[in-house]
Amino acid sequence: MDHIPLPGLVDAAARIVGRPLVLDRVLTGGQHARTVLVRDADASLVVRVFPRGDDAVVRELDVLRRLGPLGDLAPRLVAHGDVDGLPLIVTTALPGGPPGTDLDPVTIGLRMGTALAAVHRLDPSGLPDDVRAPTLRAGRLAAAAHRAWSGVRTDRVLTHGDFWSGNTVWSGEHLAGIVDWSGARSAPRGVDVAWCRQDLVLLGSTDAADRFLRSYEQHAGRTLPDVRAWDVVAAARADTYVETWAENYAGIGHPGITAQVLRQRFDEWVRTLVGSRTDGTTVAFGQR
Repeated sequence: MDHIPLPGLVDAAARIVGRPLVLDRVLTGGQHARTVLVRDADASLVVRVFPRGDDAVVRELDVLRRLGPLGDLAPRLVAHGDVDGLPLIVTTALPGGPPGTDLDPVTIGLRMGTALAAVHRLDPSGLPDDVRAPTLRAGRLAAAAHRAWSGVRTDRVLTHGDFWSGNTVWSGEHLAGIVDWSGARSAPRGVDVAWCRQDLVLLGSTDAADRFLRSYEQHAGRTLPDVRAWDVVAAARADTYVETWAENYAGIGHPGITAQVLRQRFDEWVRTLVGSRTDGTTVAFGQR
C-alpha cells in the first residue's frame, strides 16, 4: 500500500469528516487496509484507507445501509472519500477490543454463532454474488474441494465474507460488534460458517468450532448437514497462504500463533476432513 504518514492520514480524514480529529492509536489484526482509531470532541471513529484502485469502500457503502437490524453489532457510516487517490472510509467505532487472550475459545465460538445467525437474516438482494466454488488453483486440496462442492447447498444469504475472531469486537465475554464489512456478498451461508470454524481451530480448539456450529444452528433455526463439505472448501481456499495469517493473529494478541503453529493446526484439521492423504484420492467429508 502507498505510504501515507499518519498525520497526513488523520488530516485527510478530518477534511472528509469536516471537523478536527486527533489520532488515538493504530489498529492491528488485518493486512488489507491501514486502520487507525481517531477522536473528535464527542466520539471515537475508525478510519481505514485501502490500496489505490481497491473497490472495498464502494462495496462496503452498499452493505452498511443494510446493517440497521444488527443495532449496536455493526458500525455506522460517517464519511468516505480518498487521500491522494487512495480510498478512505470513516465509520463509528464500536466500543471494546479483540477477544481477550484469556477468553475461552468455546465462549468465543458460542457468541459468534449467535451473531452470525443474525447476520444471515439480513437481505442480500442486489449485492455481488459469490458462490465461493473451489478453483483449480486450490493446490493439494483441489480434488477434495471439487468433490466436496458437489454436495453443498448454495442458497444465498448476506455473508460477511471474512468472519473470523479478528473482525469482532468484545467487552469481556460479551461480543459487542462485527467490523470490516467490505467483503460482504450474497453467498451461501456455509462460506461464513466454515471460515469461522477454521479460525476457531487455528485458535486451538476444535471443540469451539463444533460449539460455534451448534450455536449458529440453534439461532438460525436450521441445521447445516453439509458443513464438513464447506470445511473442505474453506480449507482449500486457505491452504496455500495460511502461514501469512500469523501477523493477523499477533495483531489481536496471539503472537504465539506463529506461521509454524498455524500450519501444524491447519494440517491436523485437514486430516480430520480428508483423511491422512491430501491428494484427493481418500476423502472423508460430507454428511455429518
